[in-house]
Amino acid sequence: MIQRKDFPAAWYFEGMEVTETDTGIEISACVLKHRDDIYPFEEVSFDLIPDDKVKVAYDLYVVLDQETNKMDYMLVRTYIEPDGYYPGYSGEKRLIHTLLTIEVDTAGNRSGTIRNYHE
Repeated sequence: MIQRKDFPAAWYFEGMEVTETDTGIEISACVLKHRDDIYPFEEVSFDLIPDDKVKVAYDLYVVLDQETNKMDYMLVRTYIEPDGYYPGYSGEKRLIHTLLTIEVDTAGNRSGTIRNYHE
């Protein structure tokens, strides 16, 4: 089961709608606000594809390129070790938020969290 959690945040979204579909996740166009800065995000979608041998994790991050001041999504698909371990964010850009973390088992069952960051 995928749960949803709300978090008040200094970096918050307006107009974001996250929808779970039969094949994956859809996210509406929206803006991320922080103080006087506004970062637009286009509509995106991606499939949640199970592996036939091991569980996989999908993490969707919001990252900031501090050189260009450009904000973007970063989707990472990771194979989960038998003991449940998988690494977290290891990118070069500044991590602002983890929007969702979803695990998909070999049968296609989903569990995880979709986070809503609001004012």
